[in-house]
Amino acid sequence: MNTYERIEKCKMIPVIALDNVADAKPLAKALYEGGLPCAEVTFRREGANLCIKAMKEAYPDMLVGAGTVLNTTQVDLAIAAGAEFIVSPGFDENVVSYCFKKGICVIPGVSTASEVAKAYSLGLRVVKFFPAEAAGGVKMLKALSAPYNMMTFMPTGGISMANMDSYYKLKNVIACGGSFMIDAEAIREGNFEKIKELTKDVAKALEEIDASRMFSAPLSESIEYPFGSNDASESNDNSDKTIDLSDKTDRKVITFGELMLRLAPEGYLRFVQADAFEATFGGGEANVSISLANFGADTSFVTKLPSHEIGQMAVNSLRKYGVDTSLIVRGGKRVGIYYLEKGASQRPSMVIYDRAGSAIAEASKNDFDWDKIFDGAGWFHFTGITPALSDELAEICLEACKKAKEKGIIVSCDLNYRNKLWSKEKAGEVMNKLCQYVDVCISNEEDANDVFGIKAENTDVTAGEINSEGYKYVAEELRKRFGFSYVAITLRESISASDNRWGAMLYDGSDYYFSKKYNVHIVDRVGGGDSFGAGLIYSLMHNESPADAIEFAVAASCLKHSIEGDYNFVSVDEVKKLAQGDASGRVQR
Repeated sequence: MNTYERIEKCKMIPVIALDNVADAKPLAKALYEGGLPCAEVTFRREGANLCIKAMKEAYPDMLVGAGTVLNTTQVDLAIAAGAEFIVSPGFDENVVSYCFKKGICVIPGVSTASEVAKAYSLGLRVVKFFPAEAAGGVKMLKALSAPYNMMTFMPTGGISMANMDSYYKLKNVIACGGSFMIDAEAIREGNFEKIKELTKDVAKALEEIDASRMFSAPLSESIEYPFGSNDASESNDNSDKTIDLSDKTDRKVITFGELMLRLAPEGYLRFVQADAFEATFGGGEANVSISLANFGADTSFVTKLPSHEIGQMAVNSLRKYGVDTSLIVRGGKRVGIYYLEKGASQRPSMVIYDRAGSAIAEASKNDFDWDKIFDGAGWFHFTGITPALSDELAEICLEACKKAKEKGIIVSCDLNYRNKLWSKEKAGEVMNKLCQYVDVCISNEEDANDVFGIKAENTDVTAGEINSEGYKYVAEELRKRFGFSYVAITLRESISASDNRWGAMLYDGSDYYFSKKYNVHIVDRVGGGDSFGAGLIYSLMHNESPADAIEFAVAASCLKHSIEGDYNFVSVDEVKKLAQGDASGRVQR
């Protein structure tokens, strides 16, 4: 049960403003024994965080949140004290975004249609209607929710025993917030028994209201909570994201992103030494399609490319390896370019992008008919690179993800943060929206931290130090926040640009599966992560166990490091042979 469902179960959240921290524990006892084991402690009083801490110490299973939270500093104080949800009086996007990054349930206040729309655009599905009575009461709440019937509200402000029934008659009310049962005079007198009896009256009235509500299903079954659980206290309750792989084996995989021209000096020459550049093609999602095609999967790559000859070269680079290119949109002026200088020994590789104004970066929503694209598809894959290319592409990705979920298509995403394309703040904002639709998340040792602020402790990838427990924490936090069915994390220990240790972990919400480690001498590491993603998609689609799936994915990627170019040209048999232990590299005769 996630935090939103616990709030719904409580139905009434007592709103508390205490002047004396010493009153926190006896007040918690009165509420707990009175039948409302929950509270929202407002930050309108100093020491609110200490009150939250005291309540949680007295009753660890009590649902306690922080109210009237105005800034990120107060969010940190509330979380440190043990708060399980954050309520802000108005809609503050900084507070909301920060709570997303921290993985804590947030319920911002709204009182206008524009604020509801903004909340919806950020992926929220539960908001506070405040000040409820002063803002127009039930009538105004009906008007606000009419165009947003997927939104759920927690009316707060002016709620009482006399009017709460009228709010609970609305199907889209998850709970109410009220301070009417917190008798200030009784608290001053230390008469907590009086508050306990009043709480009992409220709890009894709520039971009677609940019995009369004519819902066809519990509210938690009829709404989609944001980002799965989005709850730092619940770990394995994400059944809403459980995926069915039983009918996906023979269905098409759709990948969506940019295909770029890759220009690289011969061998290990530096840019300043080069008199000529080798021209090939590559791009995160295209690389996945190529790998899948070589495994024998039915795969289509979706992008936008110019109609001229360079655009056709790009299309041909996919077509000749069996990727379906019929869904590629033709138009625009240029193919994006990236220049690669391959590193060696202690000199790192270098990438320079020249992709601004590419056809896909200037694409519009009207370019893509997702109903047509997803016809016959069972899986959709994209990376964090694609929404980074433009605000419009971010919206296109969101539209694609929503359509995929409507059609029961599994969605996978490789976070792939690129600091040359966007800031960490922008990446976090956009990927928070997209990841609520993702079933299988692929990350590496840095992306989860760069995008969502989730860091593996005691790990230094530049020193080749990997802490397995730290990555378990990262995977668990990602799943808590978004409800992913699977979280895969690649574990690269960089000894030098030429030599790495390579492995990965897969988390399914119950167990952690670590692959064997490979000592890799690198020929070309670009596309290594994409080949891993393709291997994971292929093995999961073929109903491999999590342990076998992660071994297949890592072996596929290990082999890719030995192949020039972005694309991975290995077969299923080659991958399985390595995964099963034959790493000798002996000549095959």
